[in-house]
Amino acid sequence: MLRQRVPLWSPSANTLAARIDHATGGAVRVLMPGDTPALRRLLDADPVVNVSVATTLASRGGAGPGKGRNGAVFLGIDAEAEEADPADASAEDSGRAPELAAACWVGSNINPVGADAAQAELFGLALGVMRRRVSSIYGPAEAVLELHEASGWHSPRDVRADQPLLTMTGPSSEVPLPGVRQSQSEDFARVEPACAAMFTEELGFSPYAQGSAQYRERIRSLIAAGHSQVLTDPVTGEVIFKAEYGAVTDDVVQIQGVWVRPDHRGQGLAVPGMAAVVDHALTLAPTVSLYVNSYNAPAIRAYRRVGFEQVGTFATVLF
Repeated sequence: MLRQRVPLWSPSANTLAARIDHATGGAVRVLMPGDTPALRRLLDADPVVNVSVATTLASRGGAGPGKGRNGAVFLGIDAEAEEADPADASAEDSGRAPELAAACWVGSNINPVGADAAQAELFGLALGVMRRRVSSIYGPAEAVLELHEASGWHSPRDVRADQPLLTMTGPSSEVPLPGVRQSQSEDFARVEPACAAMFTEELGFSPYAQGSAQYRERIRSLIAAGHSQVLTDPVTGEVIFKAEYGAVTDDVVQIQGVWVRPDHRGQGLAVPGMAAVVDHALTLAPTVSLYVNSYNAPAIRAYRRVGFEQVGTFATVLF
């Protein structure tokens, strides 16, 4: 297979669609606004796995491509006619968009949706001709790894092939940590460095290397939405424990960015802190999820004590 570095985004959407069509033998196409209902149905098939993409779709308002040369897109693979519900009129006869067998979000991150290995390979071939820089590919492990291989993109920063996907649907048996609370706008100056420290520790480079304004706006938006939880030192006011709800739908809250300040580790904060974070998350949706690197044994032990159980496996390819 031809290997290539992750290239730049194409300036022409029409040319892009033609290249994707050619690279995949017509199997993959760029989704349009009319595909939004079918994409929602595909996402609803697995609300836990698809919560991140579902949140993205909700924020965008539809499946159509973004504007400008850097506009993000959803790619799709149409369901075969024989897979359609025989009680339903065909898409062609009804005038509506066809059902989707699989999809893929292509923005600064790439997320396959409902894709088996063969479909992930097709998305990888499409990505190989898209000429776009991305930060990561993440989602169900089989699809992510097959997609990355087929894309021809090499020299990733890291490949995390085994990330248990965990969920829980009720409160923890552990006593929640007192003092864990929702961040407020006035907390930003202390929440930001805690988020940046967690990011750097987890990924090995500063979040500001890819643009400080966008990163700070992301933190502000999480605080404004009520999706940032913190525990602060009663004397200094510094954040000593934090977590965010990185993706939220009516069905699922996905927890991200769990962090304990290094000089407070080993003091038993993680388990009761997460119990408190889960308690609040359950007021937003009936299922709480997260995924974690398989090599992070202390975190996995803590999450299991809180009450999380594995329901799948994710993978992440970092660029």
